[in-house]
Amino acid sequence: MQTYRLDLSWDGTPFCGWQRQPNVDSIQGKLEQALTRLYDGEQIPVQGAGRTDAGVHALQQIASFRAEGERSENQILRALNVMTPRQIVCLSVQKMPDDFQARTGSKEKMYRYRILHRKLPCPFRYLQTLHEKRSLNLEEMKIAATYFIGSHDFSAFRSQGCTANTTIRTISSAKIVQREDEIHFEVQGKGFLRYQVRIMMGTLLEVGLGKRTSSSVLGLLKEKDREGRRQTAPAHGLWLIWTSLLDKRGLIK
Repeated sequence: MQTYRLDLSWDGTPFCGWQRQPNVDSIQGKLEQALTRLYDGEQIPVQGAGRTDAGVHALQQIASFRAEGERSENQILRALNVMTPRQIVCLSVQKMPDDFQARTGSKEKMYRYRILHRKLPCPFRYLQTLHEKRSLNLEEMKIAATYFIGSHDFSAFRSQGCTANTTIRTISSAKIVQREDEIHFEVQGKGFLRYQVRIMMGTLLEVGLGKRTSSSVLGLLKEKDREGRRQTAPAHGLWLIWTSLLDKRGLIK
């Protein structure tokens, strides 16, 4: 039995998200179908370092699997890039120690939410960014983003269907960055609640549009529930940029 690490990238547009579900296309499901073909019918579960929702994209996500059959890293790499839809790319395959698991080995993630901030939309980015033509107060958004940094109870920033055991999460970095005609919200942390980044982004948009003050974010962080529904930014603007691991050498990507 051999354990492997996969580094993956995908366009989330046609998929229901990472998690395998019956009768719909998922990232996990497509990978497992390809591996079953490669390993002559062996049923091989693929474990991800985390889940992404329908429509969310990934530049680099880590996954792992264990298999009985003998296949080289290059064979797996080539097979996955032939047998999965073109929206999924396997970037690398690496043999790992038997105790490696992508889910437990993941220590930090970085997400980026992309806003196309100009009058006219872009036909090449409409499924990768949120188009916002209205004026935004970037300075207030930058201030508000800093309030997310640290360990907080993010009860006010999760979906109603979130089943996490605890709502305490630690954010190591959160910032608003302007890059040409796009505004990016970049956030790093050890883990996130369901829809957390999208609700954070929706709140920052409310700040930018003058619908709330930057300091109101502090009040939201003190709430224990979501009595007042807040804006959830659409999934298609959200990107998982990287996932890091912790090993004997320290934090690595």
